[in-house]
Amino acid sequence: MTYTDLIFLFAIFPASAILSMLDRSSEYKNLILIITSLLFFSWGKPFVICLIFLSLVIDWALGLCVGSIREKNRTGALLLTAADGVMNTALMLIFGHNYLFADTALAFEDIMLPIGMGYYSLRGFSYVSDVFRGKIRAEKNVFCIMTYMVAFHMMCAGPVVHYGDMEGQIRKREVTTEKMNAGLNKMVWGLGKIVLLAEVFRQIRTAGLNSSEITTLGCWLGMLAFFAQYYFVFTGLCDMSRGFSLMGGFVLPINYRDIEPDELFTGLVKSYNSTVIAFFSDLLGIPNSKSKVRTAVCAVICGGIMGLWYAVKPISLAVGLAAGLLVALEQLFLKKILAKLPVFFKYVYLVLASLLIFGALEFKGFFGYHKWVMGLMGSGVKYTLSVAVRDAVLNNCVLILIAFCVVCTPVRRLITGCTDKISAKSRRSYGAVRICKTIATAAVLVISVITLAANASV
Repeated sequence: MTYTDLIFLFAIFPASAILSMLDRSSEYKNLILIITSLLFFSWGKPFVICLIFLSLVIDWALGLCVGSIREKNRTGALLLTAADGVMNTALMLIFGHNYLFADTALAFEDIMLPIGMGYYSLRGFSYVSDVFRGKIRAEKNVFCIMTYMVAFHMMCAGPVVHYGDMEGQIRKREVTTEKMNAGLNKMVWGLGKIVLLAEVFRQIRTAGLNSSEITTLGCWLGMLAFFAQYYFVFTGLCDMSRGFSLMGGFVLPINYRDIEPDELFTGLVKSYNSTVIAFFSDLLGIPNSKSKVRTAVCAVICGGIMGLWYAVKPISLAVGLAAGLLVALEQLFLKKILAKLPVFFKYVYLVLASLLIFGALEFKGFFGYHKWVMGLMGSGVKYTLSVAVRDAVLNNCVLILIAFCVVCTPVRRLITGCTDKISAKSRRSYGAVRICKTIATAAVLVISVITLAANASV
């Protein structure tokens, strides 16, 4: 089950929110959250409940063991931490990347877990590794660990939140009207990103990268749409995650941020799925490294790990290593040179680097990638623009304009700045702006739900 399932939006989540308000105690709220999260995580897959309980009990028990012996037996604690890492890696491979075991006894297609398996595994390992490194004390209350591990707020798009950052909120949190309002708005606009904007770019991507009709503009627009589609899916899931969390009293870190050209390709990489990148960077000791060469080498390794985390495939590993290599080159040589470029050329550099590196993820092999690169330069194509791409763009130009305003930071800041100035003029102006925002939010919710219902009936 995902956040965009109508059963979750209109049954499981409302039940969780309403029932949790019947008592102020955090223990009661945690119990309701655990029950509804297990329904979300294992909908239609009863075996998953057993898997969840088994894995989180092992994480909890290993955490206690590591905490009790880390001072006396450092080697033993390290081995237990490594064992936990092996277990969680196996869980992620078997249930998150089950395509690796096709036509084998481990082909569990009927009981595969949702996309959040990678985040679930990292959270379990991060807890035990933090205990080993002395960042937190081992948690004795298994229900606190259970709340941390299975909360549906962090299932579909992260973030990877360390237990030390969540412990206080698990033990004591408060749901306020301010949090409820902010959370509802984030949830609705995140839903709109996924259902409305991402779908537009999926259509353009399909038309532009259609192997039977390759065109020059189709190659450019199709690949840009490929990035836009996954950008809005990911950021939409992150917004919904933070929205649900706020309505449940939790405050989670942001898992993405605006792309700033001055931070170059390194900043672009760190801006997307930032908590996972921070986790692997911290694991490799990058933040504490004083050597540029060591940082560069670790950046390449981190890129490779990230590529495999997304998908255990040669192309994902190659893309991750290439991204890490460019980050390393920026840190060693290119940063000072590129910093002197005008902002426009920095954006051009970011677009070209992203297209050439991450664009490979769209293709199954080198032949498709090579054909696309040639198409970008107009080689081997008969036409500049296909009818399918033209229609996909013209039929969705309004939503494309909205998407541009969302992605382009200067434009978005200009719009929000203007609305803030208008609302600051008088109470009447403030009320008018709030009414317009409420109507827009309601419209996004209604249109998104209608779209989901229509897609479900097809």
